[in-house]
Amino acid sequence: MEFVRPLEPILIIDDSVEAREYLSNILENLGFEEVSGSEDFESAKHLLEKNPPNLIFLDIELPDTDGSGILDYLNDHYPKSHVIMCSGHNSLECVQNTWECGAKDFIEKPFNAKKVDTVLKRLELVT
Repeated sequence: MEFVRPLEPILIIDDSVEAREYLSNILENLGFEEVSGSEDFESAKHLLEKNPPNLIFLDIELPDTDGSGILDYLNDHYPKSHVIMCSGHNSLECVQNTWECGAKDFIEKPFNAKKVDTVLKRLELVT
């Protein structure tokens, strides 16, 4: 399935190189072309300023700060960006907290094409 372009550009913020590359490959296989990645929030700030993304995959646990703090920043500075929080911990509390903080959705790691496709289809309905 090919998605509409309003979801692009896409930014992946995750400290795991493998997770960024794998998610990037999934997105490219789904037809997205403008996908970039960052290992931490400091390097992500430069990408945000250079080319503000419409969609951000944000790991909850990063070395320089936690995803909730970054989500607050993104909501304040990039309110039109849709943020999908990502974590290997799929507790009900974790998922609820991401929505309460303003994320559009949550996806559990490890990523797979079906999960990503499902989340993007849901998100496409609100864009």
